[in-house]
Amino acid sequence: MLQPLVVGLGRSGSGLHLKTLARLARRTAATGDPLLALPVVGCDPRAEARESAGAPGDLTAVGTLDEALARIDPATAVAHVCTPPRLRYDVIARLAGHGVRRFVVEKPLAASLGELDALVRLRERADLDVVVVSHWTGSRLTGRLRRLVRDEPLGPLRRITVDQHKPRFLRSLTTDGHPTALDVEIPHSLALALDLAGPAELRAARGWDLRCADRVLPGLGGAHVELDHRSGVTTLLRSDLGAAVRQRSVVCAFEDGTATAHFPLSEDDDHAQLIVHGPGPEAEHHVFRDDALTDFLEGAYRGFAAGAAGAMNFALACATARLLCVARERCAVVARPDTVPPTAVTPAAVAPTPLPEGGVHQAHAGSR
Repeated sequence: MLQPLVVGLGRSGSGLHLKTLARLARRTAATGDPLLALPVVGCDPRAEARESAGAPGDLTAVGTLDEALARIDPATAVAHVCTPPRLRYDVIARLAGHGVRRFVVEKPLAASLGELDALVRLRERADLDVVVVSHWTGSRLTGRLRRLVRDEPLGPLRRITVDQHKPRFLRSLTTDGHPTALDVEIPHSLALALDLAGPAELRAARGWDLRCADRVLPGLGGAHVELDHRSGVTTLLRSDLGAAVRQRSVVCAFEDGTATAHFPLSEDDDHAQLIVHGPGPEAEHHVFRDDALTDFLEGAYRGFAAGAAGAMNFALACATARLLCVARERCAVVARPDTVPPTAVTPAAVAPTPLPEGGVHQAHAGSR
């Protein structure tokens, strides 16, 4: 069986990966086909993070990578890198230097084009199998959208609009893992858009500050990203981290109808909804279970067990990370969109930008 190591016990590492790994271990064991061994080894330098992470029996928490490496066998280890993006290359390089070859890396893959290129070279040089968390693209809901795009029962796809909104005041005030709103929710929706509509160029990117009480957090209020796909599809990604309510929805506009997909809002519920409006008068409303992260990690672990898991996923993650880097460079700072018309951006922000081709010993907790 494979042995999980989670580096970074923040929101992603503890709240998502640890819980999902424990659920996956029990689910596969119950079917007589166990994939991974518990307890998970978790690494975080912060005592409070170690103390609050994981249920008894699910986690062995340590404070340094040296302690973690002493408790794992690199030949069977799967390292979940849940640190902030700027720390990921150093963590992966150090673990690879000790013989770890299988990695599950949180999104976005890298914080800069230089780090991304260095990681691509490291992966090739050290023969690493890297899977980047992109459970939206592996969800049952996205599978249904993909079939609508492929089979064209509603005609060709014309436009994608993604809304990912949630109040994120406390996490933004107490953590610094994500420097701007482009790094929080946009990576999920950007990967989804590239998966559904193919390669794209950046048309525009803009962001705004998060304002709460007497604090202003630059760039963390939200972001809009506009894409032009080579397939002719256009995409608008919207994320408001000061919203009063949660929303995770995707509207795919086709020539002859629309499909509105609602992803589960949190780990509190694992059901998705899909509403399809075609040429007829009646809409189709589908509700179904979609535990996307558990299914995603099961697919990754089965791929690791078979010897190769991440080739196609890694290519999509690289394309997503490159576009994010371009968006950071081009991002125009505007007031919150509910007070500023969509056209009120600088000319530089709307110029289409082609998509480019193409060490720490202790890791801090990541945030989502």
